Amino acid sequence: MKMAGKHSLLKMFEAEGIRHMFGNPGTSEAPMMDIMPEYPGIQYYLVLQEGVAVGMAEGYARASGEVPLVSLHIDNGMANGLSLMIDQKYSGTPMVLTAGNKDIRKMAAGRSDLAEMARPFAKWSTEITHAEQVPSVIRRAFQEARTAPTGPVFVAVSANAFDDVADIDILPSSRVRSLPAADQNAVEEACALIASAKRPILIVGDRVSEYGGASGAVRLAELAGMRAYGHISTAMNFPASHPLWQGGLSMRTPEAVAAVRAADVIVAAGCPVFEDFFYQPGQFIAAGSKLIHIDINPGEIGKSEPTDIGILGAPGVALGQLADHLSETLSGSQIEAAKGRVEQAAQASAARKAAFEALAAKGMKSSPMTAAAMGKVMADTMPEDTVVFNDGVSSAGFVFEALNPSQPGSYYGCRGQAIGWGVGATLGVKLANMDRPVVGVIGDGSAMMTIQGLYTAVNSNIPVVYVMCNNSSYRVLKVNMNHYHRLNKMPMPDHYFGFDFPAEIDFVAQANAYGMRGERVTRPDDFAKALDGAIKSGEPAVIDVVIDGSL
Repeated sequence: MKMAGKHSLLKMFEAEGIRHMFGNPGTSEAPMMDIMPEYPGIQYYLVLQEGVAVGMAEGYARASGEVPLVSLHIDNGMANGLSLMIDQKYSGTPMVLTAGNKDIRKMAAGRSDLAEMARPFAKWSTEITHAEQVPSVIRRAFQEARTAPTGPVFVAVSANAFDDVADIDILPSSRVRSLPAADQNAVEEACALIASAKRPILIVGDRVSEYGGASGAVRLAELAGMRAYGHISTAMNFPASHPLWQGGLSMRTPEAVAAVRAADVIVAAGCPVFEDFFYQPGQFIAAGSKLIHIDINPGEIGKSEPTDIGILGAPGVALGQLADHLSETLSGSQIEAAKGRVEQAAQASAARKAAFEALAAKGMKSSPMTAAAMGKVMADTMPEDTVVFNDGVSSAGFVFEALNPSQPGSYYGCRGQAIGWGVGATLGVKLANMDRPVVGVIGDGSAMMTIQGLYTAVNSNIPVVYVMCNNSSYRVLKVNMNHYHRLNKMPMPDHYFGFDFPAEIDFVAQANAYGMRGERVTRPDDFAKALDGAIKSGEPAVIDVVIDGSL
């Protein structure tokens, strides 16, 4: 069938199941925007800053399991989007991002090589220069994005390819999502190590929940008496309410390093081993200890730490295989030893939770309230079916501890190095959960990176609630400055240059400027009332929560 490239592009998007397009248009997208009303099945969400669109794609991808679509414009707009796409490549979020380009015949006059610009940040990057290329390129783009190892894909479209006419067949990509099992010999070898271990631990990352779910992790931990930790774990990869759960591991902290080095067998599944910004000499794993690394991404296995047994497969599935084999092979004495470890881990978990409760209770009495108290109010106030996107940055750990997320699909957090995710990602999570309350917890510094997302919430009537953690600083930079000093054996800093916001950031005023409900709170009881009212309103809302930013 003969049709213009712009029509074949939108028809291919329809064939790929696209219902939402997150975009900021430019002249380079004019041919497509001109005919968008002819495709009412694709809802266009206008953003006023490109990072909001990429953030929306992040939240929607993770909450829906679908590959989202972002439409930006030429080199300038695309470059703004790439600032967050760097994180998506690192974390493996699937996404297709497009941008229009000048006519291919403008070579002498000068045109940007958009595909080359995006290549360092994309799993695959290319440009459509002829209308005939549209179906095959779009098919491959979506296939590449959703195939493990998943990641963002970039497609530029030259102006002539939009308007040229060609014979086109609209055929979508194949929706094959395999969950490959682990090699059985490797499973048996790993189980032999686990069964004989005295101090085994399990470390989970986001590819556990993405590839098979957390049930296998729970069964394995219970059978082997393994304490469970999260590393770059920003979803429900192991129920936080489980007595074996011991919290997250940030390898820049002495506590995390000690927990890893105390283990004689480490099973790491679906996470980078061990990712951190700061360099530390030597290996995190103690001499004589064994590492079993499970991942669907072969590039992760053995990437930085010596690996004794590398297992390629869907992490959630492979953990289930380990549990199945272990249940058949554990001896009576090994079962009893595992039970003893379970009891010890449960005591440690209970002590950690009690310490947090005491910390939150103390923070309720301080003025302003602490981040722990803020998280506690949220946990006590929000409906049980609330979905949270946690971009609280330095407050994020306190919020996680308070919420204790234990249901799949109830919690998501930032998993990259950039800030600016939360405003857009909360909107994307809501579009995938229109029947549930969705709350975004956003650090004040992160919020200001993409504050234009408040306009999109109002303009598109997306009823999210933002809890702005207003501590008037880049507190996370102060925390990291302390780590930098400690790791380099320097005295703790007595000042922090450029990390504070002496001029007040007024999120209520900004919300009101877009016609959004806004309220500032400083007391826990006022926060509870404001949060309850905002959720029940069914409207976009901002709660500016003043919290203690001291270290």
